[in-house]
Amino acid sequence: MVLSLAACDAGAQLLVNPALPITHTLYVQPIVARQTSFGGETATFFGDSLQQAEIEGYVDLIWAQAGINVTFLAPVFYDNDFAYDGAPADYSSSPRPESDMTPMFTTGPVSTDPTVLNMFFLGIVPGFTAQGDLTANGLSFLDRNGVAIYIGETLLGWDLGRQAAASVVAHEIGHSLGVNHLVESQNLMEVGHTGHRINSAQVTTIFTDNLGIDGYDLLVPVPEPSAGILFVAAFGLCAIRRRR
Repeated sequence: MVLSLAACDAGAQLLVNPALPITHTLYVQPIVARQTSFGGETATFFGDSLQQAEIEGYVDLIWAQAGINVTFLAPVFYDNDFAYDGAPADYSSSPRPESDMTPMFTTGPVSTDPTVLNMFFLGIVPGFTAQGDLTANGLSFLDRNGVAIYIGETLLGWDLGRQAAASVVAHEIGHSLGVNHLVESQNLMEVGHTGHRINSAQVTTIFTDNLGIDGYDLLVPVPEPSAGILFVAAFGLCAIRRRR
C-alpha cells in the first residue's frame, strides 16, 4: 500500500498552465463522514451551493491542464465515528494511523463503479493530528482509488480559503492518478506547493495505462462526435452552400 500526504494553508492565487482540449472525465464520489456521538459533528464538504461551485470550478481549472474534466457526484453521508476521526482513539496530539484508510474504503458506502474515485471528507485525516479551521489536508492511495480530505470550515468563507481547499483536493486527485511528489516550483504536486501547474511529464504519467488496475482506469474518455453526426453536419454545410 502506497499513500501520499498533503497539507495546505490559505495562500497564493492559483497559478496554472493553459488548458488542453478535454479528452477525459474523472468522476468523484464525495463521502461525508458524520459522528453518531461526541457532539454529532459533520465533516466539512464544500459549503453552500455557491462555495461548492467555486471550489469545483477551481479543481476543474487545475485539471484542465491535463485535458481532464472533474465531475463531482452528489455527496453521500456516512454516520460512523471511526471514519470521522478515528474514535474512540484521541488524535488531538498524535497522528492518526495511515492504516485507518483501509477499513473506511472496505466498509464505507463507496461507489463500486471502477471509474468513480471515492473521496472521504473527514474530521481527522489519517496521517495527521486534529487540524485547525484554517487548514486543509489529505491522504490518498498512490495510483489507485481512494482519497481522504479534511477542510477547515473557516476556509470556505473567502476566496483564497476556497482556493486552498481546491488545491488540496486537486493535489490528492493527482496522487490517485499516479503522480507522486516532486521538487518543482509552482507545481501542483510539490510538497507544500505554492502553485498549481501540471507539466507534460506528469500528463504522460497520468495517461500511461500500467498493467493491472491503476489510476488511468479511473478516467472516462469523452465521446468524440460520431461519423454519422459529422456526415449530417457536412451535408448541412453543403446544402447551405448550394442555396447560395
